[in-house]
Amino acid sequence: MKLVKASLMALAVVGLFAGAVEDAAAVTKCREVISHGQVVKRTCTTKPAYRTVCNTYWRHGVKHRDCRRVYY
Repeated sequence: MKLVKASLMALAVVGLFAGAVEDAAAVTKCREVISHGQVVKRTCTTKPAYRTVCNTYWRHGVKHRDCRRVYY
């Protein structure tokens, strides 16, 4: 029983760490609407700092796909 508890706790810690890494690879951009010299509205969006680009090609009758991350 202790082994099961320990493994679940380790899995939870790894999950939290993976979430933090995912957030670290994000870019936050904010936009402000200004009216009469004052900020009326502020909108922020968070997007990943990369996109996945895949190349698809055929070789000897077999379809292959090569994917990579492209960072902004």
